[in-house]
Formats: sequence, structure tokens, C-alpha cells
Amino acid sequence: WAPLCHSPHPAFNRGARRGVGLWVPLDAEATSHGDPVRRAIDVLGPLGLVALFAALAAWSWGKWTDVQIDFGTELYLPWRISLGDALYRDLASRNGPLSHHLNALWFLLFGVSLRTLVFANLAILAAISAMTWAIFRSACGAATATGVCAVLLTVFGFSQYVAIGNYNYVTPYQHAQTHGLALSIAMLLALARYLRSRRLGWMALAGACLGLVLLTKAEIAVAAVSAAVVGGVCVGVSEPRDPKRWAKLALAFAGAACVPPLLAFAWLAACMPPDMARVGVLGNWAYLDVDLVRDHFYVHGAGFDRLGANLARALGMGLAIGALPAAAWAVERTAPPGRWRTPAALVAAGLGYGILAAPGVVPWLQVPRGLPVTTLAIGTAVASICWQRRGDREAVAQWGPLVLWSVFALVLLGKMILRARIHQYGFALAMPATLLLVAALVRLLPAWSRARLRGGLFSLALGLAGVAAGVGFYLQRSNDFYAHKDFAVGSGGDRLLVEPAPVNARGPRVAETLARLGEVAPVGSSLLVLPEGLILNYWLRLENPARYGLFLPTEIAAAGGGVAMLDDVRAAAPDTIVLMHRDLAEFGTPAFGKALSSGLEIFEWVQAHYERTLLIGPPPFGDSFGIEILRRRAGSGGPSSGLD
Repeated sequence: WAPLCHSPHPAFNRGARRGVGLWVPLDAEATSHGDPVRRAIDVLGPLGLVALFAALAAWSWGKWTDVQIDFGTELYLPWRISLGDALYRDLASRNGPLSHHLNALWFLLFGVSLRTLVFANLAILAAISAMTWAIFRSACGAATATGVCAVLLTVFGFSQYVAIGNYNYVTPYQHAQTHGLALSIAMLLALARYLRSRRLGWMALAGACLGLVLLTKAEIAVAAVSAAVVGGVCVGVSEPRDPKRWAKLALAFAGAACVPPLLAFAWLAACMPPDMARVGVLGNWAYLDVDLVRDHFYVHGAGFDRLGANLARALGMGLAIGALPAAAWAVERTAPPGRWRTPAALVAAGLGYGILAAPGVVPWLQVPRGLPVTTLAIGTAVASICWQRRGDREAVAQWGPLVLWSVFALVLLGKMILRARIHQYGFALAMPATLLLVAALVRLLPAWSRARLRGGLFSLALGLAGVAAGVGFYLQRSNDFYAHKDFAVGSGGDRLLVEPAPVNARGPRVAETLARLGEVAPVGSSLLVLPEGLILNYWLRLENPARYGLFLPTEIAAAGGGVAMLDDVRAAAPDTIVLMHRDLAEFGTPAFGKALSSGLEIFEWVQAHYERTLLIGPPPFGDSFGIEILRRRAGSGGPSSGLD
């Protein structure tokens, strides 16, 4: 188990001798850069991750995407941009401009298809894994970095834990989320490289990455800016007191960070009014206001709707996670030394895994609620070590990146702070905090135990058992969804697999809708899907004539109400309208068309000016999934006549 507690930096070993609290092998052979064990792990670890990446991709191939929710927008907008439409002017969006334009570039270079984005996103996931490996290897050694990245791939990379299949890195519900995360990790790695080399170029690269993050999503940007500020503190305490040097560093970072937003503004302002370009560059920052604290979607997602109960759960689960190493420390403190410890630790690992992996013993979906507590505790401990050794450049270079990672992980949890979860949005927001916890369980806590208690084996054994049991649970949950996905929707590069009708009727009914629309909506006609379903436009390559493509409560509120959206729809005069069932319970509103907050004005106008031509399944907006195809009512005076 020595490689798990091994650091490649001599400064770490000196720190262990001075009693900083963490332990690594101190003999010359183990700490030598020529150590054959370490060399083997440096090679075999990444090779193992490549094999795992390929196996997980093959296991889940084509099964990631949802047939209706979210990802249709991620396909439709880049397709229209690649044809010359302007984001924000012609296509409404509340996120920054980076992701949709990048995906439009992939379409222009490699062709318009779902497969194009899949391969682009697989490359981004591989880059995220490589950068994460580099950061954790520097601080914790190659073996721990390999284990951390294995958890990244198995639990987050290719997963599905809820009925909606867009919460993974291959077909994310919003590319701004994964692109922002990848760029943030690139910024952390660049700062880590600067702390090691003190080269100005790394600082400029970190600033450029932050500037690109600002063009994605606000919650990612806040976490990245927070980590960058703490990175500046790490640089300040480890640099000589040279005001000119500090000014040069600040200028390099801030100057590089300003370039991407300025270029984006200039690009957008060339084809739309400056005010619209400014709002586009701001992304969802422009929609953050006081009403957000009353929005059911965000309040419930963050856990503030039941403040006391959710706070108690978060603290309780954090303490429950801490009980695992605490139990190991109790054994190591009281047990006598001897050779029996190694086989006993192996037995403890087996028993621990058997108990933790047993069905119903651990509420694994609730365990992530403790991540804010564990992230704060681990980050505080690592920051304390870094501060104690602030005069040692090598020590700051080793521990500084973990401090930055901890800050980034903790702030990123803010959107779900009292209801942290790995499923749903947690695939991105909870990923850094989870990986930090894994590194603590298999590296930092055993090392502390070795330094203080002359132990470490039991801490490592139970840490590995807990991680393995959690990974096994989440893999099995994904497999429960993927095992049923054998019904194909779409064709060629746009083909995806979903559940058949006996399991879930959505996929087959969407497939039937595609076939029927191909008959009643000729090429060149226009199609509007309410309240959500741009993926139909993409599959059929039919334009949505309205500026808006989503008619969900959050989008209606951001647009200034349903009347503003109705004016846009009335002017667009779509040839065909599809009403596709969409559950709006997560927004705390009635079904589409049942209230002003859920598009009542739009629904009434559609009913007055369009008539049903086909019903697939039950009527939409009831208790189950159904789709209704509408054509413009003959003799109604046309869509431009408006409401009576």
C-alpha cells in the first residue's frame, strides 16, 4: 500500500520528519524518482484508465441521450448557428456563447450529427481525466490519482441515475456545464504548474482559461473565480516580496482573462445590437436577480425549502462519512503492533465491503449530502498544512493545488449546498468534491494515521472498501437503466437507444411522432414544439420559426412572461405545432397551459388557431406521456389575428 501514500516530492518527506502530520515512506529507495514501483504505476495507471474509458464507452454506447429533455437544445442551436443563424438575435439562450459556437464549429468541421458531439465530448472527458490525474498525482502520487480518475469515469463520466438520460459527460444536459468544468480544471492545472515552475506563461494560461469559463455558466464561473483568488494567495505567500513581480503576475492573469469576453462581445456585436451582445456575453449572469431566491426550482434544488431538516441531514451524513476513518483509527490506536495487521486489514477490507455493499445497508443516494461537510473539513486541513509550510516553495507547490481544488469543489456545491447529490446536476457540480473525498479516504487519512498512530493499514482498508462499495452501487444503478435500452430512435449518426414501450412509452411515441411528422410536415415547413422538444426539429431538420425554443417556467420568467413569448410565436406563425407532454413538477407549477407561469396565454392562443390532426398516446399534460400534432385551423384568420 506504500504507493498510495507516496509523494514524488522530497519536501513532503522532510515535512513528515518535522511532524506535519502526513506520512510517506522515508527510505531513499521508496522516495527516489527511479523507484520501479512508482515508475510502473506512472505507466500502468494511465493505461488502465484508457482501458476503463473504452470499456465504459462500449458498455453505455448510444444510451446516454434523452429523447425530449434538454439535449435537443444542445443539438438544435449549434445546427442553426452552423447554417448562419445568430445566437441571441435569432436563437434565445440564457447561457454564455462559448459552448454553442464550439459545437457549431464541430458540426462545420465534421458534419451535423449526434455522433459528432459524442466524439467531441469523449475527447473533452478524456482531457478532464488527464488533467485531474496530473493534479492529484502531484499531491498524492500516481496510484491515488489513478483511483480518483477511475471514480471520475465510473461514477460520473458515463452514468444515468434518473429517468432523464442527460446527466453525463458524453451527452450533457448543457454543454456549458461540462465545458466550464473542463476549463476550470485546466485553470487549476495551469496554476499548479505555475507554483511548480514560476513561469509567467502558466499564469497567463490560467487567466485565459478563466476568461473562457466566464463565457459558460455563472455557477461554474463563481467557483473558478473563488479558486483563482485563493490561487493568488498561494502565489503571494510563496513568492518573494517583489511588488514588480506581483504586478506582472496580476497583469498577465487579469489581462489574459479579459481577452475571451472582449473577443466574444466584438464577435456578437458585429451581427446584433450592442446591448443584446452584452447580455449574451453575460450569459445567465444577466438573469440573476432577487426573484431567484423565491424560485421553487432553485430553492428546492439547493435544499432551502426545508432548511432545518436538510441542514441536519447534511451534517449527519458528513459525520457518518467521518465515522469510517474514525473506526479505523480506533482499531489502530488500541491494537498491538505485529505482522498480523496486514492479514487483519485485508479481512477488514473484505468485511467492510460486504457490509457497505449489502442492499439497503447504506443509503448511497443520500450519502453525497455530506459532501459540503467533508469538503470543508478536508479543504481546511490541507489549507492549514499549506499555510504552516508557506515559506517552503516545494510544499506550497504540492499542497497548493489541493487547496485550490477544495475551494473550487466547495463553491461548486453552492447550487445544491443542502441537497448535494451525485445524480442529476451532481454529475458535474458534485464531481470535484467526491474526488477530493476519495483522495482523502485512500491517501490523506491513512497517511495521517501512519504518522500519528503508527498505523494506516486499517484506514486504507476501510477507505478502499467504502469507495469500492459506492462505485459498485452507482454502476449497478446505471446498468439498471442501460440494460433495458434497446429501442432505436433516429437513424445514422443521430441514432440513439431508449427503453421500449413496456418499460417507458416516451421513446416509442417520439419515434412514431417523427414518422408521422415526416408525412404531414414537408421539408422547408416550420415546426414549433411546446413546451419542450427541439430535438424533433433537429431530427427532422425543420426550423423552429420562433426565437424561443423552450417554454418552461424558468424560460417564461426570464423572457418577462408568457405574453412576450406569445408575441414572438404569433409573429413566427409556425406551420405545425406539436404539444408534447412535459412534467413541470420540478418547477413547482401546474402543467403547461394551466397557469400564467406555465404558458397559459400561449396555450390558449394555440387552441384558438390550430386544430388536432393526430394524437399519439393520451392527450398531453395529463397523467401520462402523450403527443398531439396540430395544424393551422382553416379560416381562422391565421396566427396573426391574435387573441380575442
